Order: sequence, then structure tokens, then C-alpha cells
Amino acid sequence: MEELQDAVRWFSGGGLTAEQFRSAVSTLEARKHERFGYYLGSRVSSDDTVHFSLRMAATDELCGSMDVDPQSGRAWVQMAH
Repeated sequence: MEELQDAVRWFSGGGLTAEQFRSAVSTLEARKHERFGYYLGSRVSSDDTVHFSLRMAATDELCGSMDVDPQSGRAWVQMAH
């Protein structure tokens, strides 16, 4: 989740739409996570908040999720227990 937070900070505030932001972060991070057995899902809500979820690829178990305001970079992280 820390690496995902870094990517969120890099792309936020750059004038990207929520969908462009989601796509850029997902593209950058997805391959990296796949190498370690994780799957990164993402979607944009109606209020342009971008939701990311990190799951174990083999079991679909949720590891954590993050909601991001792509304009400010403000992120809310929820870690699974």
C-alpha cells in the first residue's frame, strides 16, 4: 500500500480527470503487484473519487483498499485484518 500511496502522490493534482488518474496509477502499479502475487483493482465513483483495492491473486483475499481524491492527492487507506 505504501508504493501505491507514492504513485497516488505522483499523479495527483496534475489536472488529470478521475478516469485518467485511475488508469495512470493502475497501469504503473498493476504489473509490479502481479509479480508479487497481488491484483490491483480500481474504479471511479460518481463523485470522482478513485477506489483502489489490493487483493491476493490466488485467493481474492482483500489486503487493503484506498480511496483517493485525484485532484488533491488526499487518500484514505483501509488495511484488511
